[in-house]
Amino acid sequence: MKSIKTTLLNESDLVNAMLELNPFWSDKTWGELPVARRFPFYDAIRSLQTFGSQRAIFLKGLRGIGKSTILKQTAQWLKTEQNVSARNIVYLNFEKRPLRQLPWANWFLIWERHFKPTEGPIYLLLDEIQYTEGWVEEVRSLLTDSRYRIVVTGSAAADLQSALDSEVRRWVSLRVSPLLFPEYLQLFRPDDYARLENTSIKDLQPVGKTPLDTALISRTFDMMEPAFRDYVLRGGFPEAARSSLPLAGLQEFLSDDLDKALYQDMRMHFSRHDIENLERLFEYVCRHPGLLLDKSKIAESFEVSRPTTARYVKALENGDFLLALRNENSEGKKALKAKPKLYPADVSLRNAILGRTQTVLHEADEWGPIMETLIATHLDVYARTQSARLGYWRRKDTEEIDFCLQKPDGACWLIESKTGGSQPKFMRALQQWSVEKRQRVEACFLISRYKIDSAPAMSAAQWPLTCPLQTIPVPVFLYLLGRESWAQH
Repeated sequence: MKSIKTTLLNESDLVNAMLELNPFWSDKTWGELPVARRFPFYDAIRSLQTFGSQRAIFLKGLRGIGKSTILKQTAQWLKTEQNVSARNIVYLNFEKRPLRQLPWANWFLIWERHFKPTEGPIYLLLDEIQYTEGWVEEVRSLLTDSRYRIVVTGSAAADLQSALDSEVRRWVSLRVSPLLFPEYLQLFRPDDYARLENTSIKDLQPVGKTPLDTALISRTFDMMEPAFRDYVLRGGFPEAARSSLPLAGLQEFLSDDLDKALYQDMRMHFSRHDIENLERLFEYVCRHPGLLLDKSKIAESFEVSRPTTARYVKALENGDFLLALRNENSEGKKALKAKPKLYPADVSLRNAILGRTQTVLHEADEWGPIMETLIATHLDVYARTQSARLGYWRRKDTEEIDFCLQKPDGACWLIESKTGGSQPKFMRALQQWSVEKRQRVEACFLISRYKIDSAPAMSAAQWPLTCPLQTIPVPVFLYLLGRESWAQH
């Protein structure tokens, strides 16, 4: 039988901490909990219903991305919509004292003693689980008991990923991404969101049977533009976005969270010197979104080996700091040598790290990196809802397609980000595709910054695809794509 390990805390401190973290045990509520639910919430509850006690669910993502909110919304959903007894729902945050660094047996036995659950399933919603000792073994043990349903979060990505890799059959890993543009509107600009959904755009889809209505797209762009500019500067992290801080304060908040994610959450697997290199690499990606990573160049600059550089990239990718896309024109051994295309996980974080203020909205040179990052992050979420693969296509410097989305049924989307004039690399790349490959292209988008942009003038004979080329402003594309991701839930 397990026993409570000796600590400097007394039992009443832990009981009070648990009561404070679980107000619904006393018929109270979390007053600050948002009403709107993000799509990762629906991922979590669907996984709970699908896997039950067979697997634990891990919500992964950067600090401040909304994982704790999703856990609390899950607790509320269980109690109010599934009629689960409040005593069978346990929410704990192990980053908060006095629970921090507490051995698992201490809190678990005290919870059993003071808050005896009723009959039926027991739901453990455990926040920042890496701060409690022995959690891997304890979760494994609990999963042998059909009563327990477990959802956890954690920000120590390298440490947690190592544990999950060794227990792959016992876990379902769900990524919580930065806010999509429509999520930001729904949460923080609800009037704008309601106004948009009361127009004809509510019936639009990125890919439909008919081309998008140009006049409707133009009107929608005018309605979205002010909120879109705000989103670019403030939008990806709910905790920061809901604050009333001025932009400088908000960016300092995001920078502090990044420091914690690197210097606190990564320290189990990296030395101080390595973490400093991780920070330098992330800043480099923020300065050059969409870069094709040259491992030799980075290795020389950081005075490390190429394998160490690859390890840095993998750690930042596993930690959800950045997004890495593969070249869809590479197969076999060639794919191993292909350079990944890297993007920061969120454009507002990128702007914070680089100290970009409101002036960034008026600098033409900045809009290329901003647009590519926004398109990449929104496509990444959409691809995961479709079980699709997101990459880019490149044969040489003169032939490139920014984004290729490959669906499980073989259908393909091609997306090009347009901030300047013509797109010769895009057209030359398309001309290299076989007729069979071109026929699998379901949609082709040219994403522009403003509504005044138009598709390149060309005859039907010049256009190599069977589907039309649709030019659409970036805020409208992000809105439709983000909303389509929601529709999958």
